[in-house]
Amino acid sequence: MTNGGNALDLMALAGIRSLRDLQERARAGDPVAQFNMGVKYAEGIEVQQDYLEAAKWYGAAADQGDTPAQFNLGLMFYQGMGLSKDLRCAYELFSLAAAQGDSRAQAGMTAILGEVPGDVAAELMDTFGRGDAGSPTH
Repeated sequence: MTNGGNALDLMALAGIRSLRDLQERARAGDPVAQFNMGVKYAEGIEVQQDYLEAAKWYGAAADQGDTPAQFNLGLMFYQGMGLSKDLRCAYELFSLAAAQGDSRAQAGMTAILGEVPGDVAAELMDTFGRGDAGSPTH
């Protein structure tokens, strides 16, 4: 994001001036800070890359309804990135994000349904829905 050609530091605008500030907010339960800690660990930004630590932070934010965290954690399960590949967990997380309007999560759900046997696809849709606001929740 820019302002008159100058890049805006959104973290600084939110009062987060250092990794330590971000960590403190994440530990205090701020889902946006938790999501951003997940990004830092997943991508190795200012910290050693650690997918399990990324999953921990994404999970904390996802549990609070953070849509991007639900999608990113679902993607980690879908790809088996630092976690065991688990299409059921991926589908559940994608369904939560899709129900909040995340089109990437909807595409992830569709991809999973195309990869699993028909009976498993039916069970996933019955349990977690199809990613719309009227879907069953867990």
